[in-house]
Amino acid sequence: MLIPALSFSPDHIHPILVNFTAALVPVSFGSDILGRAFRKQSLHDAAWWTLLYATAITPFTALAGWLWKRSIGSALPAETIQTHQWLGISLAVAFVILAFWRWNIYSRKQLPGAPYLVIALIVVLGLVYQGTLGGAMVFGS
Repeated sequence: MLIPALSFSPDHIHPILVNFTAALVPVSFGSDILGRAFRKQSLHDAAWWTLLYATAITPFTALAGWLWKRSIGSALPAETIQTHQWLGISLAVAFVILAFWRWNIYSRKQLPGAPYLVIALIVVLGLVYQGTLGGAMVFGS
């Protein structure tokens, strides 16, 4: 057979969706940093749109994670999954706050200032830690 048979399970949805968030939020932050460095408005525009897309997809990612946990929860380390869930919910809220803040900056045609960039960096670092926890549960530590 030229194309192997694909086996798909609802359990695959969370790992698929999480990659969008894991890519788009750092791209947003990086675009704002590069936009400031190179004085390119198009990079700031990209920062706004990628953050908006990440914020829109993240609730579905979280929901898929909760559903996945229901099917395999007993196989997960209790402390790690609890931290992963708490951090995931916190990050989803942080994305909404950042998106409203970034929209305010974008709609006023301003550049993001240091306070926004520092908070965005903290959120990106939280996202990296979140991904590390998820990866440890899936692939082992």
